[in-house]
Amino acid sequence: MYKIQFPNFLWIDLKNPQPEDAGWLSGRFKLHPLVLKELLPPLDHPKLENFGEYLSLVIFYPFFDKKNYCTLPLELDIIVGRDFIVTSHYQDMVPLKAIFDRCNLYEENRQAYAKNGPGEVLYRVLREIMLACFPKLNHIKKNIESIEELIYQGSYQKAVSQISLVRRDIIGFQKIMEPQYLVFKNLAKESELFFSKELLPYFHSLLILYDQVKNILEMNDRTLSSLDSTNQSLLSTRTNEIMKVLTILSVIVYPFTLISDILSMNGQYLRWSAPPETFWPIFIAMVSGAVLIFSVFKHKKWI
Repeated sequence: MYKIQFPNFLWIDLKNPQPEDAGWLSGRFKLHPLVLKELLPPLDHPKLENFGEYLSLVIFYPFFDKKNYCTLPLELDIIVGRDFIVTSHYQDMVPLKAIFDRCNLYEENRQAYAKNGPGEVLYRVLREIMLACFPKLNHIKKNIESIEELIYQGSYQKAVSQISLVRRDIIGFQKIMEPQYLVFKNLAKESELFFSKELLPYFHSLLILYDQVKNILEMNDRTLSSLDSTNQSLLSTRTNEIMKVLTILSVIVYPFTLISDILSMNGQYLRWSAPPETFWPIFIAMVSGAVLIFSVFKHKKWI
């Protein structure tokens, strides 16, 4: 438990909260048992509830896991009242830690954040989390651009594996962001009743930031889908060309195979036998037949 005392409110940050922490919060701020019950076990969905004297939020920060090449949700619980704000999480979050450290180390930041009370801290935390999405979206865009280069360089198989990895990243990002729309939308409404009027435009701007992140994510998803379709078409075309060449070669070689099989039969049990001097005439006939078949295919523009 870490604390920062502002002139007019208290900020408490909990990492990996324990039952004794929930008990202390209950005694200190008289929180509803439902809030404390949801504070400890990790949740799998965002939410916003108004308990009259305070708001309870659960949001998720998209964290990119380099090892598994996917975006994972990190839960952040926030309880904000008129004279306190509590943040609770199980993993470190860079945006949250940056704001907490600035307030903890620099008096001018504490004074600036104290102007509009806990709502100012809530807004800045949510804003930093949303802004942290843009570098991740840029990284996805760069990966998509590299996939485009692979496709038009002819590396279709490699592009398939890269597309699957980036698509997994986008799907994880969408699963985190899309359910949080109602939280930001309802927060913009609740801020009109719960926080000072000076903060109202700021909470509405969070909804605009959310829409920007969502639109960029959807654009990346559409671009990746288009590249996937293009790559599949090119891959199918290449496969068809290979099958076409193999089929033509099989047809051209077939007369060789047929004649050679016939002549390789044991003449002892047949009514005929080929003398050795017939080898070259037969060979020339086989080559001539192959050339004739090739010429017919060429005339028909099949090759």
